[in-house]
Amino acid sequence: MSAAQNRIARRAASARTAIAVVGILTAATFAGCTVDTSERSAEATAAPPRPQASSEADAEQQEAREACASSPERADTGHRDGADGAVYERDDDGLAAVYVLAENDTLRGIADRFCLDLEKLYEIYDPNITLFAGEHIALREEFYADARRASGYIFPACPHDATGYPTVASISWEPVSEDSPMSRANVSGQPVDTGSAYGAKGTTRTEADGTLIDYTVAPNDNWRSIRDRFCFSLYYMASLTGQWAEEPPVIHPGDVIPLQPKYLEIDTGSPPTE
Repeated sequence: MSAAQNRIARRAASARTAIAVVGILTAATFAGCTVDTSERSAEATAAPPRPQASSEADAEQQEAREACASSPERADTGHRDGADGAVYERDDDGLAAVYVLAENDTLRGIADRFCLDLEKLYEIYDPNITLFAGEHIALREEFYADARRASGYIFPACPHDATGYPTVASISWEPVSEDSPMSRANVSGQPVDTGSAYGAKGTTRTEADGTLIDYTVAPNDNWRSIRDRFCFSLYYMASLTGQWAEEPPVIHPGDVIPLQPKYLEIDTGSPPTE
């Protein structure tokens, strides 16, 4: 064999070796791998399952959403963390109107329990408000005055002056004479009707010009709420009842209370405290 022939033979052998090495590497690289050319099943292409609630709080919110899906706004879906208080007042349809806070209650918890829009609740109460157990919360803006009244605020729905102090009808009583137990009324202001409210749901009569004449007591009414509704002080109340006492007179459903002073002179004795 000539030298040229030897070189050709060696090159051919080298080429066969290289091809063999490549084949071995390729086989090693893809060993155990298969290509699935079949169409994917409907199960394989379906959306992945929804993740489970990541915490107990998430689970409670999801439960609340499910309960509220078939319940009206302000329906009570039951006690829970963040809303473990009691319903104080309901409307004529039996839906919660005013709620009493418990320890550790939150606005979000209250919204979840009563199927409320949290953003609407924030329109009544600032999201950063500090909540105190025993305070009353309105579940709709129209019940705000009722909630404040139930919490002990005086004249919550009445007009206020520039300093924020409520403007009410009042009376100063002055002795008729130096030694007389009788006092005469100096009337200041007029009662105004701020609307039916918890504890004052009776009916009124008015003059043609809107001046209040009297009020008919409804079941469960009380003097505190009646005074709050019509914006008159304890001293003004004495001119309506003729009594100057620490405890206001007992009232019953159907009683008619005048809303304009009826007694302008009374035996005042020792004045009661507001």
